Amino acid sequence: MIPSGGNWRSLPPGLQREALGEASFAAGGGKTGFFRRLSWDKPAPTITGRANRKGSALCHPESIRPLSVKECARLQGFPDDWHFVGAMNRQYLQVGNAVPVPLGTAIGHTILDCELSSVERPEQDEFDLECALQVAVTRLRSAAKNKVSRKRKQAFKQPTLF
Repeated sequence: MIPSGGNWRSLPPGLQREALGEASFAAGGGKTGFFRRLSWDKPAPTITGRANRKGSALCHPESIRPLSVKECARLQGFPDDWHFVGAMNRQYLQVGNAVPVPLGTAIGHTILDCELSSVERPEQDEFDLECALQVAVTRLRSAAKNKVSRKRKQAFKQPTLF
């Protein structure tokens, strides 16, 4: 009953309270994580390490099932040949606790670029944090723009990170 990109609020009003349970329904907060189904054409929400919790589980956009560990890892940018070990709940935790691969890559390149620029300019004794932040933001925005289709690119507005 929940379409791609929807959540518990997509259910008919008479079923919302029943689906969430009385205590969760009456609790404060937006509860957007309950019965959350991914969208095919929108960014995924944050991958958590607790995929088996009813308030943070992510469901496949079409199938009636949660996302697999491998699917969560893909959303975090891990290559398909990357292996996670241990019980399934530990694997979800490893993926959810990981820094997304593209973010780690951008941060690593930024640190290297700023360290190299300080080597080239010996008068600069300390690592330039502002330089690192600006380079990282520029790279992340560039990477995000490259992944957005041209059709959606015009409608997409970059959020302010700082």
